[in-house]
Amino acid sequence: MRQRAAWWIERALVGRVPSAVGFNVRVELWASVAYGVFHAACLGFMPVVLRREGASAEALALYVAFTYIGLVIAPLSMVALRHISPMGLSVWCWGLGRGALLLAFAFGGAPWLLVLTAIMWILESIPSPAYSRIMEQGYPREYRGRAMAGIRVGMALTVLVLTPLAGWALDAIGHRWLFPVAAVFGVGSVLIFGRMRLVDSPGEPQARPSMAAMLPILRRNRPFRWFLIALTLYGLGGVLPVALYPIVQVTRLGLSYTEIGALGLVQSLFWLAGFFLWGRALDRHGPLPVLIVSVALAACVPFTYIWANSAWALLPAFIAQGLLQGGFELGVTNTTIALAERGRVLEYAALQTFTIGVRGLLAPLIGTLLLQAGTDTAWLFGGAAIAMVASIPMFLAARPPAPDGHAA
Repeated sequence: MRQRAAWWIERALVGRVPSAVGFNVRVELWASVAYGVFHAACLGFMPVVLRREGASAEALALYVAFTYIGLVIAPLSMVALRHISPMGLSVWCWGLGRGALLLAFAFGGAPWLLVLTAIMWILESIPSPAYSRIMEQGYPREYRGRAMAGIRVGMALTVLVLTPLAGWALDAIGHRWLFPVAAVFGVGSVLIFGRMRLVDSPGEPQARPSMAAMLPILRRNRPFRWFLIALTLYGLGGVLPVALYPIVQVTRLGLSYTEIGALGLVQSLFWLAGFFLWGRALDRHGPLPVLIVSVALAACVPFTYIWANSAWALLPAFIAQGLLQGGFELGVTNTTIALAERGRVLEYAALQTFTIGVRGLLAPLIGTLLLQAGTDTAWLFGGAAIAMVASIPMFLAARPPAPDGHAA
């Protein structure tokens, strides 16, 4: 009965796929459900919890920076990947990072919570190049979009159901009890994920990972250069105002955890709906159109915060954020794979994550400095939206080759 239910869910989410692909879809689906608990009960509320614990705008900017430090040092994982498989590296880093939040019960106040989240985000991000390789090994190109989108439905459904409950739980018992419970599910998701069966596609063996091979890629692959430039400009606009969002929510609007949880529920609904759209769009039209539509949606978010005067005035921002989340992640990962030369996905993914990490470190700090210099938040939000729109022509210049080939 359980096997039949799993088969039905797999068919509903991704359609008819080979048995090997179906096995990985089922494994990742259960892993994504466990991760959804971790996300809903912990990560989704972390900036607001920090603010409630007394974190300043500078501390919130530091928190955002932590999510990118691991991406900056991710290219160093090329050294580790000479001795350990991409899956092995991912399981160890993710397990230790998420497990660090088991200690949340023992520490109070924003500084200690920042330390724990720094450990978690750095270890979460280091295996990012390895993850791209895992997706290449786990799913053939013709099924990758549907598979990656379908498994995320499990996470989105879980977040959808649990986000309002997590908001209520935070109001009732506080984060020092809830976050360790969430961490157990976070570690469990890693152990499930590690059961995937990975194989190299015919003619697609991974060359020995090499940091020395990374810089020549920038010289010879022009579309990939445009892709990295576009990611930088988009990221400056997308990340620059992130530290300001919880300030608007908590300080200007005075929203409770329950109200933020209700908005998060709406975001999760559209996040879920987006996965049904993005996966098939990716397989049919390629990753770049999915990425560009996601960027256009992202530009709507900071504009909404300019005039928000109530919880419901933020509704368009949460809707847009929900839709773009899945599309942007799927678009970036699959565009990187599409642009990569044969056997060099790890190096291309390392360059992509390094670029995202550097602009992610700089953007929130620039936003905070501009705020301290007296720049009005409306100008910051407006400038962020303009930067994101300006990145679209650059993404268009990064058009990948035909699906049956690779960038040269």
